[in-house]
Amino acid sequence: MQKTNEKKNSPKTHLLEDFRPTNWRTPRVDLLFDLDPHSTIVRATYDVESVFDSREALFLHGEGLEFLNLRIGGEPVPPEEFQITDFGLFLPNPPSSAFQLTVENRISPEANTALEGLYKSGSMLCTQNEPEGFRKIVYSIDRPDNMMVFTVTLLADPNLLPVLLSNGNFVSETWISPDKKQVVWHDPFPKPSYLFCLVAGDLAVRKDSYLTKSNREVELRIYVEKGNESKVQFAFESLKKAFEWEEKTFGLEYDLQLFMIVAVSDFNMGAMENKGLNLFNSKLVLCDKKSATDESFESIQAVIGHEYFHNWTGNRVTLQNWFNLTLKEGLTVFRDQWFTEDQTDFAVKRIKDVQLLKDYQFVEDQGPMSHPILPKSYVDMNNFYTVTVYEKGAEVIRLISEIIGREKFKIGLNKYLSAYDGQGVTFEEFISSMELACEKKIPNIRNWYHRKGTPRIKVIESYEQTSETYRLDFIDMEPEQIPLPFLNKIALFSKSGDLILEEDVLLTTHISTLTYPNQKEKPIASVFRKFSSPVEVLLDRNLEEEIFLAKYEREGVAKFFSFQKVIFSLFQQSIDSEVEKTCIPVLDIIRTSLSMDLDLGYLCHYLSFPSISQIAEALKNTDYERIHTLRYKWMHTIAKEFEMEFQDLYARNTKNIPNQSKEERDKRKAKNLSLYYLLHLDSDDRYLKLATKQILDAKHMTEELGALRLICELDLPNKNLMLQTFYEKWSSDSIVLDSWFSIQVSYGSEAKKALETLEIHPKWSIQNPNKVRALYYSFARNPQSFHKGDGNGYKLLEERILKLDRVNPQVAAGLTKLFQSALRMPDPLQVLAKNCLMRIEASPNLSKEVREVVGLLLK
Repeated sequence: MQKTNEKKNSPKTHLLEDFRPTNWRTPRVDLLFDLDPHSTIVRATYDVESVFDSREALFLHGEGLEFLNLRIGGEPVPPEEFQITDFGLFLPNPPSSAFQLTVENRISPEANTALEGLYKSGSMLCTQNEPEGFRKIVYSIDRPDNMMVFTVTLLADPNLLPVLLSNGNFVSETWISPDKKQVVWHDPFPKPSYLFCLVAGDLAVRKDSYLTKSNREVELRIYVEKGNESKVQFAFESLKKAFEWEEKTFGLEYDLQLFMIVAVSDFNMGAMENKGLNLFNSKLVLCDKKSATDESFESIQAVIGHEYFHNWTGNRVTLQNWFNLTLKEGLTVFRDQWFTEDQTDFAVKRIKDVQLLKDYQFVEDQGPMSHPILPKSYVDMNNFYTVTVYEKGAEVIRLISEIIGREKFKIGLNKYLSAYDGQGVTFEEFISSMELACEKKIPNIRNWYHRKGTPRIKVIESYEQTSETYRLDFIDMEPEQIPLPFLNKIALFSKSGDLILEEDVLLTTHISTLTYPNQKEKPIASVFRKFSSPVEVLLDRNLEEEIFLAKYEREGVAKFFSFQKVIFSLFQQSIDSEVEKTCIPVLDIIRTSLSMDLDLGYLCHYLSFPSISQIAEALKNTDYERIHTLRYKWMHTIAKEFEMEFQDLYARNTKNIPNQSKEERDKRKAKNLSLYYLLHLDSDDRYLKLATKQILDAKHMTEELGALRLICELDLPNKNLMLQTFYEKWSSDSIVLDSWFSIQVSYGSEAKKALETLEIHPKWSIQNPNKVRALYYSFARNPQSFHKGDGNGYKLLEERILKLDRVNPQVAAGLTKLFQSALRMPDPLQVLAKNCLMRIEASPNLSKEVREVVGLLLK
């Protein structure tokens, strides 16, 4: 065996143009784990085959492993015939025909703070292997196009680790001795290494079942740390809804005898779709009405649906390479959005998804981290689990479904799954399947995978009175870029509010013209309704027409964003002139909306005032303190004008039942919305007393945390008392405390002091990703504190990134990305931010994850 001198500080850049299919594959593997938190022995026995009958060298990925031995055909391989590097095991002259290879190594789960591979979380051992964690468990061909049938044998002391789980179907359990138990699992479906999973621990389990449409009973299990058993009922209900929706919508049944979920406290991601054994961040499984908000319930249902839907779109058909991550993630995000739309309210769900896209993905597109949904290169793939790959990728899938129609989309998905079952493929196979379903090519649709940035579409209106012709020109403002197809859902309204026409038009060139004859007067156009394409629309219409659409547009998504545009336009005027009367049209729109028979949940979302960050982004203005001051004045004006209406709205919805029906969720929204506005009236303390009473009397966490959040945001006199009261009540609930940590650094210009106090709190830990996100991520998204003029917010983040990088590079890299907003600030703040990034880059022993992000930001 030869040990090379390759250095971990010289990571490889992976280029899409350099991708080649694997020359070797391992179609079957027997894994044996002798589990111990301190020292675990792993043995893998692979059937190895040459794909192209080549005599090329064999390379097995492996990082941070203590090599023990290597055998081929049961015989030890002489040390001089292979090499061990920092990145794996190199076999220069493998056998010429198919052979069996056995490799054994040792790892330490409890020393693994990066939470990739096999690690310790609380009382359990568990794995996270996507994208490249498996190589930190055992030497392997760790790439998504190497599909394997797994048989897994787990050995452990049952007194320490009584529950032993892996993918697929349970085979057997054997007691070898009083202090050693053996459990065997087998998954009959081939899968890549990133979908392998192992869980071992002293866990509690709750069981349920689901009867498929073919009358086959599937056993459902959810494993949790002891004491959390009562918080899994909603997860079961959500899982069964996902099973049923998948069957009804796409005709897809679950394919194993058993489906398991394990709730993990220390988890880098939201959840992981390991075949038959999903691992979930605890906050996305555990809930009840007392400890979880309505937003948490909705997120849990969506994520459980998302991970279950991966069983087909991601597991049964997976990726050829990581560049195609959006093939499984963008597709499955769209499917979970569709699922949630069917379970809740389409307009509100769609608005939330579009706001997420605008708040985060559009911003990513404008900065140095911009990339197409099919990245062209990466150093560490963890850095490309982005809102572009996920959310923008989902918008492209949605676009396809709207172009060809939902029924043809269903046919196309089934063609795709049938044709490529058990394979790793690219987006091309998916697009081709959709084109087969609709029996025609979709013009330029593939270009969405290659063009980065948010398309900016300029819309020019013209009306010819003599010919009674209305014309719309749509111009892609980047003509040098490859052309994209845009679906434009259009409506024309008369000035009296009558709907003249609705149509869907596919625009396929850089410049497109639509002409509407026989128009007695210039109509009012609503374009890209339902946000039918992920674009920024540049339409210089007069304010009166935007106000008209905010009042009378029938389509909920377009109506909401028209109101937002009115607010932004008038807010800009108010900033420019500091004349508060410009708020009057907003008052008129609110008055109209309150008089209409709008759905209560939609009305609450419609009347939610944009955040400081949303206003700043829309206005391209980074004077956050001025925006904060004017925003408060506007909300005070609105509250004063509609005080009686908000009082009535609050009173009518005070009595509600703490369940998850739409009616009760909407009542809680109405209470919190009304309270938010009323708390801006500072003439006396009666509304503060009302908020305090809501916290103390709350029967649902939406009411309790909602009122506390408002008190903290507005920095009201009893803030500290209410925070202490909340903490004393929930100090033993780690998930609830994440919100407690977060709200204390999310608002105002003095959050840095709160952060420095909270990070030494005994309930906070830098080793727990949820706690890090609650504190550091929330602080970096508080513009008043993070972008404070002294630059100390940037220095604080720099120091915490370096400290976190030694613990968990993946989470540290995610935190580093939040410097994107600082690089858009004017000098001297931008210079201060760049200096922080340069100091991070110069730090010795910086992880490849953080180094890649810093390098991109400094470009």
